[in-house]
Amino acid sequence: MPQITVKLYATFRQHIDGKPSVELVIEAGQTVESVLEHLGVPAEETRILFVNNRHAELTDSLQGGETLGVFPAIGGG
Repeated sequence: MPQITVKLYATFRQHIDGKPSVELVIEAGQTVESVLEHLGVPAEETRILFVNNRHAELTDSLQGGETLGVFPAIGGG
């Protein structure tokens, strides 16, 4: 089965027990959004997505071997 690395940043790390990343087995063609759903990360709270250090969309398909980076929307003052 294909595998990916998911790196969650800031408050999203709570979804993977505070670790910086997690390895996941996926089905080839699975979308970024379905991976986030599996991890319990609300897609509507994501701000920046990267696959292999390139901008990604929730609808992008993953084949295995990729690294997915997910950043939340962070407010400032």
